[in-house]
Amino acid sequence: MAILNAVILVAAIAWSVGELIATRKKLQSGQAVKIPRFAATLVFILSIILILVLELSAFHLLWLFPLSAIIGTTLLFFSAGQRLVMACLGLLAGLKGHYEP
Repeated sequence: MAILNAVILVAAIAWSVGELIATRKKLQSGQAVKIPRFAATLVFILSIILILVLELSAFHLLWLFPLSAIIGTTLLFFSAGQRLVMACLGLLAGLKGHYEP
């Protein structure tokens, strides 16, 4: 059971890091980024962090994965959520703030 728990956790982390790398490459090359997918990835990364901090079973990630897609998309309906996602995209791309001369 512990082996399967570790496999799920490693797979979740690998998928999340892969999504972040792919999004960064798209941003740097000027390609379109799917904002709802990026928002869902951010929520899933937060889920992984919570699982690790609270020392819960990684099996929770199996139901948190689809839930993160729903929450990530719903997050974009609110202006604060949109600003948060855009700020994270800016950080990922390595862009400087628009306030700098």
